[in-house]
Amino acid sequence: MRLRDLDLTVGNLATGSANAITDVRGVSVGHAATLAGVGLTAINPFDVDDPHRTYVGRWALDGGDDATGLGLAEDFGALSTPIVLAPAAAVGRVYDALIQRGLRIDGGLSEDRGWPPAVLSLPGVGVPGSAIREAIDDDLVERAVTDVARDAAEEGQVGIGRSLLGFGCAAGIGTASRRVGPFTVGTLIAVNGGEARRLSVDGHRLGLSLPSVERSRLRSVIAVLVTDAPLLPLQLNRVSGRAAFGLARVGLLDELTHAATAWTLSTTAPIDDIDPTTGTIDAGGVVEQDLPPLFAAAAEAVEEGVLNAILAASSHPVTGRPLPTDDWPARIRQLQRSAG
Repeated sequence: MRLRDLDLTVGNLATGSANAITDVRGVSVGHAATLAGVGLTAINPFDVDDPHRTYVGRWALDGGDDATGLGLAEDFGALSTPIVLAPAAAVGRVYDALIQRGLRIDGGLSEDRGWPPAVLSLPGVGVPGSAIREAIDDDLVERAVTDVARDAAEEGQVGIGRSLLGFGCAAGIGTASRRVGPFTVGTLIAVNGGEARRLSVDGHRLGLSLPSVERSRLRSVIAVLVTDAPLLPLQLNRVSGRAAFGLARVGLLDELTHAATAWTLSTTAPIDDIDPTTGTIDAGGVVEQDLPPLFAAAAEAVEEGVLNAILAASSHPVTGRPLPTDDWPARIRQLQRSAG
């Protein structure tokens, strides 16, 4: 189940054909998980066996981040690896597996062909660290990176979402997209937090009364956005920051959130086309007055992606109770009438 299956929407912008991160051409998503509830999710902005550098920007709660690949991302605004979402206890193992994979593609492991790996850490997955370290190996990482879908991304308790909880119920992976003129902004989100009483749809708080997720579980969220708009790294930083508005609007980002981050990639910004006569790059970019619609697209897609995550998880829960959704449309219509 997805939000639009309930005849509900978020925002005013049009979606892509699948309303998913894979609406951005060339993007694929892979999930892999064990029976023990340990999983990984990989987002590939290019063919998995032909990596190249892409521009990247990021935002993180409180300014911190425990992801890998930050040096290149912050100093050069670039990455050349898939982005892998992993439980915090397994970041080192996933990093090493991606190094081994990169060496098979390029023995020199250049920063254009797979170095350094970008592994985003998700704390609070609800599985003991010892079990996570035992379950994740090179084979699981390879499955996540290569067993991919390009038409649409699976949602719910798949991959890294296998054991996530949010808003007092089952949570996991969600995705959505928005169109802005000729460009698409897509997102994939791992949802692991939020209070049921704060859950909102398009600015309308549902007022759900459900037990909270236990306070001992660290609450966290990762949003990965990809766009085919030719944005520069500083512009991608700004898009990532605006995506956080969607997290706050849906009620996920609050004072109990332990860790939250958003990374945004551009698949089309030319990064290696150096003019041999001048030594310069025509790097593209979007003029300032055209950025606000892309900011809105990021926030809308992230908000709907969160809702799709908990709805999909509730349809086939592995961990946690399903979220009651039968009266959502009636609640929203009543709230809309009250607001009008």
